[in-house]
Amino acid sequence: MTFELSEIAKTTANYINTTDRHIFLTGKAGTGKTTFLKYIINHSHKKAVVAAPTGIAAINAEGVTLHSLLQLPFGAFIPERIQPPDINAQITTLFNLFSNLRFNASKRNLIQELELLIIDEVSMLRADLLDCIDHMLRYLRKRRNEPFGGLQMLFIGDLLQLPPVVKENEWNILSQYYASSYFFEARALKDNPPIHVELDKIYRQSDEKFINLLNRFRENKQTQEDIAFLNTLYRPDSHALASDGYIHLTTHNRKADDINAKRLDELDSEIFSYPANIEGDFPENMYPTGLKVDLKLNAQVMFIKNDPTGEARFFNGRIGQVSKLSKQGIWVTFEDGNEVQVSEYKWENKRYSLNKTTNEIDEKILGSFEQYPLKLAWAVTVHKSQGLTFEKAILDLSGAFAQGQIYVALSRLTSLDGLVFSSRIPNEGFDLSESMKAFADTKTSLNQLSETLESDQKNYLLKLCSGTFDFSGLMGAMKFHEQSFDKQENRSLKQQYHEWTKTLFAAVYPIKEVSMNFVRQINKIMHEEKSYLPILSERVDKAVAYFTPILKKLSDDLKQHDKGLKDKTKIKTYRKELKELEQSIFNKTLALSRVNLLLEFTAEDKVLTKKDLEQTALHKSREKQKPIKNKDKTPTAEISFKLFKDGKTIEEIAQERGFVTGTIEAHLSQYVELGELDVFELVDKQKMTNILSLIDENTTGSGEVKAKLGDEYTWGEVRLAMAHYRSTKTQK
Repeated sequence: MTFELSEIAKTTANYINTTDRHIFLTGKAGTGKTTFLKYIINHSHKKAVVAAPTGIAAINAEGVTLHSLLQLPFGAFIPERIQPPDINAQITTLFNLFSNLRFNASKRNLIQELELLIIDEVSMLRADLLDCIDHMLRYLRKRRNEPFGGLQMLFIGDLLQLPPVVKENEWNILSQYYASSYFFEARALKDNPPIHVELDKIYRQSDEKFINLLNRFRENKQTQEDIAFLNTLYRPDSHALASDGYIHLTTHNRKADDINAKRLDELDSEIFSYPANIEGDFPENMYPTGLKVDLKLNAQVMFIKNDPTGEARFFNGRIGQVSKLSKQGIWVTFEDGNEVQVSEYKWENKRYSLNKTTNEIDEKILGSFEQYPLKLAWAVTVHKSQGLTFEKAILDLSGAFAQGQIYVALSRLTSLDGLVFSSRIPNEGFDLSESMKAFADTKTSLNQLSETLESDQKNYLLKLCSGTFDFSGLMGAMKFHEQSFDKQENRSLKQQYHEWTKTLFAAVYPIKEVSMNFVRQINKIMHEEKSYLPILSERVDKAVAYFTPILKKLSDDLKQHDKGLKDKTKIKTYRKELKELEQSIFNKTLALSRVNLLLEFTAEDKVLTKKDLEQTALHKSREKQKPIKNKDKTPTAEISFKLFKDGKTIEEIAQERGFVTGTIEAHLSQYVELGELDVFELVDKQKMTNILSLIDENTTGSGEVKAKLGDEYTWGEVRLAMAHYRSTKTQK
């Protein structure tokens, strides 16, 4: 089954990458929500983390639990600063939420650097827990007045499946604060609700009759005719079908366990036991399958993972029969006669950390759980069937207790052909709450998404540029370091470097005023220019070229200073301060490159990915790690010019120097304007002729020209053409 992004999925991905709006992504069963999640992780440039409300959901989403990520308390949360009520339930309030936090510096840095938090299986996330997440992020990110501490949220799940679980004694308290337990009731979303997007292309089912019936059950709009039709599929002798590759879907664990145990016991063959191999830290509540898998020949089993080889021999939920067993392995045969040897699969318990080299988010493996990805499959509960796909199933829904259970059970099937009921469906439905109906009505259409994208994108870029070129944080760290020289010289070896530090920093402090003026320019461009992206990209490119050498010199001077302290004693703390300051400067340099790349890609309607960022970060890192030599006084543009004359392409120069291609083109345009470089060595002749036809003495800037050209013309080509035009005018 191949997955291609639908139009609404493409627009949603663009929304996530180029705005900071919260998104709730939902969709009927089989519309590819999990695949979309993986697409975002692989394609977004943002520093993102995947989390889920439960351990199993976190493992399936290849993420972490919300509780472990943010040290959330267990039990209920009241979003008010009051003493916890004295009742028989675990209650946390704003009064005691932060009292026992134990975040180390690296974990705090990680959370402060995050840009996107993806919460999978959000149907299980309670409103009070989301409010708890909101307050925790505000606190840890030191942005108390912004929802979620300014972090973008992507919620993924289907609320019309299974609801959050709330104990009765907890709901007695929480009902005073929330209309229902669903996540969208959280106070954190009241003034900043997520954009509600529903994926509409169904990949699991292709039978229109079945799809329409499923949709009616999903929205609790099923008719008496629907129920009557399904009840025609009732078979009182359904138990006789179990040996034909059918799986029982039941409403309770006990029923499923009893069926599986009984059927395994009935098989007259030797039992083989396969213990899991656990390494490192892998909590029991996150076990994806049994610690020990007991099997017999001809046992009916279900795969709980897709084929990792990519050959699609099996998928998550495919049913088969054990055809061969030995201590060395397991073989399973399917109804079509194909047989596969099953390999063990390794699930990983991970933790996120911040990479100091790239300032990007890395995954650290804490432990692993290795086991055959199989379960006995004569029966499974509706709850544990979420995300699975069956071709044949026997549904026992006599004990359905929650809105959505019938829908979830039905939606596991690929078609009506493999559907059998062991009990009749009751006539009475399960009413949707009024709040659920109201929230369902907030769904956004593709046209609405496309219409609001431009303005939301503009707001995000303004916020991002303003924040990136705000040097007050870095200047504050420098001021703090300078003011730390407060001891008498005869009591501190560090004190002797006070004057050196003051002189070094004095040369850098003026860039704060320059950056403030530049931020004002950015605001003016974005508010006054209709086609602001080309102009903004050009200005930011020049600003990055201005600030980066200043920051690099500051970093090199600090590194050189620290190098001279290697043989000194009693200055361990001082050297640590220098390294932290140098890291802050390096991170700011990366942030400048990052926003430059994003604007360049956005202006050219391209998707900026982590791979693009990592490549730039690694170049910067290598530059940072180079041995310190006497400062090369050669102007940076001249270095690029010499490399070009040596036969290197613009792309090769950019890669070697750790710049974006636009910066190298800007360097070379200076030599085009001086008449020392023929522009036709850089740009196709026909393209250059077309660009020059749009330039005259009234042209105010390259942004004006770029706006009239198609996407096949790059910013660099326009800048080079402008330089050539100025050169010819000067010569005349």
